[in-house]
Formats: sequence, structure tokens, C-alpha cells
Amino acid sequence: MQKRAEMTRSPLRGGNRLEWQADSLASASTTGIVEGAAISYSQPAVRTRHANYTHIRLRNWDVTFTQMAVSTAGIKNDVAREVLKALKTLVLDYEKIFLNTGNTGAGSTSSARTAKGLQKAIVTNTAVGTGTGSSGDIQLTEDNVNLIMQKIWTQGGDPRVLLCGGHQKRVISKKFTAKTGFSWQIPASTRMAISNINKYEGAFGTVDIIADRQHMTRRITIITPDLVRIAVLRDIQQYKGAPTASSIKGWVEAEMTLEWGNEKGHGKHSYLKSGGTIS
Repeated sequence: MQKRAEMTRSPLRGGNRLEWQADSLASASTTGIVEGAAISYSQPAVRTRHANYTHIRLRNWDVTFTQMAVSTAGIKNDVAREVLKALKTLVLDYEKIFLNTGNTGAGSTSSARTAKGLQKAIVTNTAVGTGTGSSGDIQLTEDNVNLIMQKIWTQGGDPRVLLCGGHQKRVISKKFTAKTGFSWQIPASTRMAISNINKYEGAFGTVDIIADRQHMTRRITIITPDLVRIAVLRDIQQYKGAPTASSIKGWVEAEMTLEWGNEKGHGKHSYLKSGGTIS
């Protein structure tokens, strides 16, 4: 099973639109103050207001009475199996929604509400290839990872997780220097060769390297985990469908959205090579 970044889940109250505010500190100053000087006051800067709509997803299933009556090799209960598959697939749906570039929308009577994904939310701390399309893709480098981490750190973030697809995980494991500060010995009798990096300590912190199957293959995302949470309006529930034929029908459904806090606490790299030889 793949390792996943744990995101905080919390109930959403007040409707299908989540709103929050992002604030920032004033720049540090070294100016001295004259003894006994009168104080002049200024109004605080306007906070940035963010919002994201909830996203409804469902997965349905349909098992005929015949399927339930026959003995199927390796399957004890077809209905229970289909429900479990629907639940797991629904979780993958939300994982892809929240890690993608989708934009938020209020929806209408004919169109669905949609949640903005983390890739769309991040606009400040970015790095890109040399152009658009596959012709402008570049190979991920250690320097660029540190550059993004520096940008996040400069903005006050605390980068702790790097999310990526399978190819980028291979690039990191093969090309990064992995300055761990220590070494270890493995007896030859174990016949074990290690070519993998699950943690990377860069100049601006240590990040967990997590390969996610739903992450966009030509990007990496570096996040401050404490800023990210999944807001739940309707948690995953199972429903029974109306009988319209000689089968048992049903579905699982949920309504959630993503909160990313201050987007300056995260970063991304776009237009990366997602296949071919790692040179």
C-alpha cells in the first residue's frame, strides 16, 4: 500500500461554501524609536479572503439476484464486495480532486458545484519548466526542490511533505545526494541494495517524500501540512437504491471540500518530465 499524507478532517458548518482568511505579519524593522516620541497609528492591512465550494461525489453499484444466488470463487458476498469497492474508489476520487488543478464553482441547477484543488490554489511559490507542453518539460532537480522550499520558508511556511507521482519519486531516489549526515553498513549476506529516498533534508527543512498515484505526473507539490485540512459537510454514507429490476442497487456518497490555509505556505513545480530515461 502506498504511504499517504495525513490531512486533518473536520466538520463543515454553515453551508456548502467554506470561507477563511489568510493574514501576514509586517516585515521586520530595525528603526529606532526616539525616547518619549508620540506614537502614530495605522490601520492593519486587509486580510486575504479565501473560499472553496463543497464537491459532491458518489459511486454506485448493482448486484443481480442471480449473482447473489450463485457461488463465486473467492467471493463470499457480492454486495459487501461492491460496497467496499465503491467506498475505496470514492476516497480515491476525492484524493484526485484535492490534488488536482480543478477550479471552484458555485454550480447551478444543471451543473455541479466543484472544489478548487491544491494545484490551482498555489500561485506564489512556483517553479516551471522551460515552456508549455511536453517540449518544455525538464527533469526535476535537487536545486529546484530547495528553491521551492526556500520560497515557502521565506513566506513563513514550514515545508514538511513533498507529494509526487511515481516517476518523480524515482528521480528523487536516483539523483538527489541525500546528505543524511550519517552512513550505515549492510552485511553482504542480506543481498539488499537500497536506492530510495523517503525523507529529504534540504537547506530549509526535512520533507517526507510521498508518492501518490493520484498526483499529477508532471508536477511536485511541497506543503506545510498544518495548513491543509479536509472540511466535511456530509461524511461518506451508504444508501440503498429503489428496486427497479431483479437486483439490489445502492451507492455511497459524500460532500467535502479542501482548505489550504495561506497558499504561501505551499509550493509546486510544473512542467516536469514524467517518463523516459533518468539521466
